[in-house]
Amino acid sequence: MSANSAAFEHLTGFRWRQGDPSLADTEARLCDLGVLRSVLEEAVEIAVYDARAEGVTWARIGDALGVTHQAVIKRYRKGGGR
Repeated sequence: MSANSAAFEHLTGFRWRQGDPSLADTEARLCDLGVLRSVLEEAVEIAVYDARAEGVTWARIGDALGVTHQAVIKRYRKGGGR
């Protein structure tokens, strides 16, 4: 099993609003994905902060996240990661 398929399996297993009778299934799924996106972004911010505290370069962080080092600096430098 690849990392992507394992992550996707966890993602599809997350059910917070699914089954809520006040929401259509597609709406509930979007609510669940919104929660996951928010939590994932927070986790990335913490990981970037921790990596920088350990001296990891912006270039290596960008490589790990699949973006340029300029994109990482622009997104995470101001907030300091946390």
